[in-house]
This record gives sequence, structure tokens and C-alpha cells, in this order.
Amino acid sequence: MPMSHPPNISRGNPLAIVAQWMTAKPWLAVLAATAITLAALGVALQIQPATGVQDMLADDQPSAMAFGKMIDRYALVDNLVILAELPASHSEADPDRLISFATRLEAALDREPFVAAVRFRPAADARAFIKDCVVPRGWDYLDSTGKDHLRKRLTREAMDAQFAQNKAMLAAPGPAAGQLARELIQDPLRLRDFLTHGGLSASGGFKTRPGVNATVSADGRAILIEVSGVKPASDLEFTAAFMPRIRHAVGMTLAIDSIIPELVIHYTGAYAIAEYSAGQTRADMTLSCMCSIALLIGCFLVVYRHPLAFPVLLLPVGMAIVWAFGLYAGFSGHLTPVTAVTGAVLAGLGIDYCVHFVAHHELERKRVFAHANTPDSVPTPALRRTAMIRSMTHVGPAITAACITSLLGFGAILTSQVRALREFATLGILGLAAALITALLVLPALLLALDNTRVTRRGLSATRISIAPAITRIARTPRPWLALTFMLVAAATLVVGFAAVQHGGLPVQIDRDLNALHPQPHPPLDAQNLLADRFGAAPDGLTLLVEADTPEHMLALAHKVQNRLSRPALQALGLGRVNGPASLLPNPATRHDVRPDPTHVVDQLRNAADAAGFNPAAFDDYATFLTQLLTPQPPLTFADVRRYPGVANLVLPKNQPEPTQGLVLITLDHPWRNADQRDAMIESVRQELNGLSGVTLTGISVLGYDTQKAIARGIGKLLGASLLGVLLWLILFFRHPGHVLLALGPALASIVLLLATLWLSGNAFNLINLIAVPLLVGIGVDDGIFLTTLYRQARKQGESLQHLRENLAASAHAIGMTSLTTALAFGSLYFTHVPAIKSLGLMVGVGVIGALFVSVCGLVPLLMLMHARHLSTSKRPA
Repeated sequence: MPMSHPPNISRGNPLAIVAQWMTAKPWLAVLAATAITLAALGVALQIQPATGVQDMLADDQPSAMAFGKMIDRYALVDNLVILAELPASHSEADPDRLISFATRLEAALDREPFVAAVRFRPAADARAFIKDCVVPRGWDYLDSTGKDHLRKRLTREAMDAQFAQNKAMLAAPGPAAGQLARELIQDPLRLRDFLTHGGLSASGGFKTRPGVNATVSADGRAILIEVSGVKPASDLEFTAAFMPRIRHAVGMTLAIDSIIPELVIHYTGAYAIAEYSAGQTRADMTLSCMCSIALLIGCFLVVYRHPLAFPVLLLPVGMAIVWAFGLYAGFSGHLTPVTAVTGAVLAGLGIDYCVHFVAHHELERKRVFAHANTPDSVPTPALRRTAMIRSMTHVGPAITAACITSLLGFGAILTSQVRALREFATLGILGLAAALITALLVLPALLLALDNTRVTRRGLSATRISIAPAITRIARTPRPWLALTFMLVAAATLVVGFAAVQHGGLPVQIDRDLNALHPQPHPPLDAQNLLADRFGAAPDGLTLLVEADTPEHMLALAHKVQNRLSRPALQALGLGRVNGPASLLPNPATRHDVRPDPTHVVDQLRNAADAAGFNPAAFDDYATFLTQLLTPQPPLTFADVRRYPGVANLVLPKNQPEPTQGLVLITLDHPWRNADQRDAMIESVRQELNGLSGVTLTGISVLGYDTQKAIARGIGKLLGASLLGVLLWLILFFRHPGHVLLALGPALASIVLLLATLWLSGNAFNLINLIAVPLLVGIGVDDGIFLTTLYRQARKQGESLQHLRENLAASAHAIGMTSLTTALAFGSLYFTHVPAIKSLGLMVGVGVIGALFVSVCGLVPLLMLMHARHLSTSKRPA
């Protein structure tokens, strides 16, 4: 009679109780899991890509927080920039054709409801503001040096010299004499040019073609067109509809205008960057998952004999990934480039649990059938269920222990100050927990449901390729392999130590390129460099966020900032024009200084004109202007500036009539040639502004610099947190310090090998691949746990060397297979478009293979030698 239950089944074990409940009606359990998966899928599809730079930066970085405020509150960063240039075949400058194209495009976009404004000419608001506000109150806008110069220009000697120069210019022959005479009557002392020098630029700081009333490059071959949308670029649904409409309008304008040659069009700015980054983020999510699955399919087809091994094992993992994304969408809803590829990572990590469970289940299945004296071809449903429950009882704790170490690796990343990394860790934890649940609950039900069919009757784990024979040979000759591994790890340790001494700290190199966080190639970002090249402005710049409790205090603080930024030391480093709230309104602290007597100055003007042979009455209007210039007038306010939105929106926040914050925009005279120049400029500016509360330096370049420092600080913190968590868990699990070190050895050795490889190859850490360090601690320790557990069992039960060797060789299939799947899953990230994520896949893949090598060639021989010594010692007489 076949036995319905074999002996020693753990009826009181919690896992056995759960297994009995899940396997009572296996198809019902599978259908319930499928329903949950479909519901989670509906929630997961609501996740929106997060494309902002601030989503990838540290929360506690003042520059990142200031950049977030700038993105949210200022209109300056929310424009679409269209750069239209003549083709290379058109060698001559042709500004008229460029302006014609821009004019027709403006007319086409005027009918577009998604467009708020189109601008390709210098802002009329800027010219009007300078004419109406700056020039009449020019004295108030000048600093102390400018006022001293103005006093000198208003002396009789300076006036006589200027009128003599005017007279000589009028005497020169030429057709422009009439126009020159009108200009001299309007401004004989050239004060208007003097007063407007250094004010807000009407062309936005670009070098444009002289005499052309449009933002045309100095060489006459390109025009810049700015388009504002009715909603911000952060509204991805609006941006996804906005950009195709703009492209359609551009295409129609090019098609119907036969005069204009086929212009080359480039798009950049917030809308273009957001659209492209969002599209690439979704594409990377799909591509990484597909590549991961394709690599795993290839691996399973090569290793396993049964063609359905992979789909049966992958189904629970796929459910776990969908569950994780559904839960993640419920409280986050943002999909950064880092979290987008988590599915591919979870596919490789989660399938490991299924591989271990299936291999152990088929072993238990054979034992149960053999114990019941039942032929393999006619097992009863009760025996099948019994084998499944025993598998759950025996392998469940080991799989759970291995999962916990990986969870601790992801948990260490939760201590990161970068929101994107914390979200990656959160999604990873949810995914691994879900993978453990599906491996221990859904997979048993699925296998039991299929066990009644021919699909899995003879098992799924039969292999074509096994590394067990290689492990057996290594275990028989342990000393050479142990020596080889020791020398390799020792050499890597020397390299890391030398690098630490040479580097003066952590033996790591930091990637200074913030563009590594964006998909590459990235046409909108590349267009920014082209824009800088065409219009002669350095692509990088600096921005200061100035904040205070009242508008008056903010204005006073902005003046202090601009005064400090005008110091010669910064100019020598390449700091160029500075625009900000202090460019809009005069400094209230200088309103009551001593001015020249306007009556005396007007008299001197008339006398100088008369002495030079001019009619003094011709300059009556100019005399009125001088009187107004030198007479104190009611101060301007930010409300006056708001009447000129083209000026106010450059440096003042949107929807804030009485602003308590503003931007100070700093342009550069020339681009930085290297990161050292960038760092020197940033440190110098911060040093000059030291002590000014409420002033924060920000901008893309500053974020890159601060991120570089955050990475250097974060490596040690993440490594320490992951090591501490895993160490505590191993102490709790093994309760033996020596065995803890044995289990932890492969993970530590893999990190040393990885650091040495990175240093020798010249690769660097960035904000994304930094998480490879704690992940390797959590993932790499799994091999050590399985092998050390076998050694502990052999020692406790007094097993022979041959028995331990057979157990280690048998365990090699699961360890090798799980390491391979993990390496392939992370390796699939190499096919994404973000360089930082590519490097993450490469680093973890190298680290996992390194941990496998140390486990097989180092830990296995060491365990064999230790067990041999233990057996030898235990046989000696007391």
C-alpha cells in the first residue's frame, strides 16, 4: 500500500501549514494570483516618468533644493527653444531668409491653442524698461564707481571734450551725417549708452548679428526661436501633445515656403528635454526587460533539458514584478531612469528562488515516491502534495535567508540621500519580497497543478550542462586553487591600497559628467552645445537663488550678491555678465547720496554747446533729461517691474506679485575646458558669497559638482550600512564568528576585485552605479551562506570528506545558475541608453561573477581543508 504521508513531515511548521492551504486547490490559488496580477498591472500602468534633474539628486543638497524651486516657480526654464540654421551647402549668411521663416512660423503658432507666446526678436519689454525706467533714474542704478564716472562726464572740461569730438564727427564727409546729427542732439554727452551699459540684455546674453532686429547668430546662419506653452514642461501629458504640434507647424512652414532653403531644425529647452527623456525612460524599461528575458531564455535553453523550465519558473517572477510595480505606483507614481530598469534586475534575482525551489522539490519528490514504493509513473495526488509540503518545509527557510541578505543590500540604499536611489531600493525590496512570496506560494501551487499533466511529470531541473564535475576536481585538489584565489585577492587588495594612498582617501574615481544620468545620445541636450557655439555664449552657467522674508530685504541681498560677484578675482576666472533683481531695481541704501546740482549742470551744458559753435536751444529736451536724471524721484517697486513681463520673468518667480526670492543669472566669458576649471569657479563664487544667508548657488554645473562630492561621501556610508545589516543577520543565522566570516568572505572579496578592476580600467563611480557596492554585499553573500551551511551540516553530523565533496558539487548547479541569472539580469542594463545605468549593470555583473569565482575556487577548497582538519582532530585520542 502506498503511504499517504511519509514520516517526519513537519505538520506544525508555519511554512508547512501555508503550503497545505495553498496546495489544497492549486488551480484556484493560481487563478487568485493571476487576478491579483491583473489588478496590479492596471495600477502599474498609471506610473508617469520623472524626467527632472532634481529627481536624480540628493535631497539635502542645497543646490538641488534650489534647483527644484527654480524649476517649479520660474518661467525662465520652461521654454521650448527652436534653433533653425542654414544647411552646410548654403555657405553665405542669409538673415533675411531666417527671419522670414521665423515670421511665418510665428503666424502659424498664433493659431495654436497650446502655445502661449513666440519670440525671436529682442524683447520689446526690455527696451521699454530701459527707456522708461533705467535711463530716467540712471543715477539710482549706478554703483559708486559709476557715479564717480558720471560726475566726471558732467564737468565743463569733459563736456567741452565731448562737443569737440561731436563737431569733428559731423565735419567728416559721408551720407550718414544727417542721422548722426539727430543722434547727437538727442544725446550729445553719450549718457544714455553709459547708463544702459551693464543692464539687462534684450537679447538674453547671446551674441547676435549687429543691425538685425532678431535673435540671429553673429555669422547670420542661425536663428533662435523661443516658444512658451500654456502649461509647464513638467506636465508630461501636455508636453507629449505639445511637441508633435510644434513639429507639425515647423514642417508645414518649411513645406509651404519655397523661398527658404531646407533649414536644419534643432529642438532644446525644457519641453524637448522632458519629452525625449520620458520616451527613453519608457523605452529603456521595455528594452531592459526584454533583453533580460531573452538572455535568461537563452541561458535556460542551454542549461536545462526541459523546454518549459523557463516559462514555468518565470511566471511567478513575472507576477512578483507586476505586484511590486503596482504597490510602488500606489504611493509614488514616478518612474525615473533608475526605477525603470528595476524589472530587469528583479527578473534575474527573483528567478533564483524558483531555481532553488524546483531543484529541491524534485529531489524531495523522488524521495517521497521511493519511500512509498510507488513507481514514478503512477504517483497519487496525496503523495504529490506531500512532496510539495516537504519541499516547502525544507527549502523555504534557506530561500528566505538568502532573500533577507539581498533585502538588506537594498535596504542599505534606503539610507541614501538621493530620492531616485531610495525609490530604486523601495521597488527592489517590494520586488524581492513579492518574488519570495510567489516562489514559496504561487510556484508550489503551479507545480502541483501541472504535476497531474505530462508537462512536469518527469521534472524540470534535468540539465545539459553541469559544473558539478569541475567542483569535484577543485574539491579533490584544494590547495592549488586556494593559493590561486588568495594571490588574486591579495593582488587586488594591494591595488586598492595603492589607489587609496594615491587618491588620499577612498580608492575610487568619481564621474564628473552629470550628462551620464541622461539617455545618450540626447539630441535636445546636444542642441544646447550647438546653441552655445552658434551664439557665442558658454553652454554652462551659474544661477543663484536669493531668498529673504520681505521684497525689500531680498532686493538688498541681491545687491550685496552682485557687488561681490563684480570683484576682479572672479572676472579673471571667466565670470561674465550678471543679471538679477539688482539689475531691475536700484539699491535703496544709495538713494540719499549727494548728486551734482542739476541747474549748474544744465548751465554748463549750454555754455559748452555755445563754445563749440552749437545752438544751445537745440538741447532744451536734453536739458530736461539731465534735470530729471539728477533730481531724486519716487523709487520704483517690483509692481512697476511686473508691467514688463519679458523682463520680470527672467529673474522673478511666477505668480508672486511681491517676490521674496529671485534669481541671479551668471554667464561665462568662455566655456570651461575641464572639470578643474569648473570646480575652481564654483568654489570661488561660494567663497565670495560666504556669510550671506539666503543665497544658494545652483545650476546644472553646480549640481554636477555637488553630486560628485555626495558620491564620495555616500560610498563609505552605503558600504557600511550594507555590511552592518548583513553582518548582524549572519550572526543571528550562524551564531558562530568563524562561520560568519566564511559566509561573508566571497562578498568582501568580490568588492575588492571590483574596486581594483575599476581603478585599473579607469572607470568611475557615478550617482547610479554607486549602488552596486551595497547590492554586491547583499547578493554576493548568498553563495557563502549556502556553502557554509553545507559545511556546518557536515561537521555537525560527522560526514566524510567524500560526502561533503558530493554535497558541495551538487550545490554548484544552483549557485552557478543563480549567479549566472543575476549577472545576465544586470548585464541586460548594458542595452539601455543611460550611461550611468549601463555601468551599473556592468559593475554588478562583474561583482557577481567575482563572488562566484571566490566561492568556487576559494571557499570550497577552504571548507574541504577545514573539514579534513576537523575530522583528523576528532579522531585523535583524548
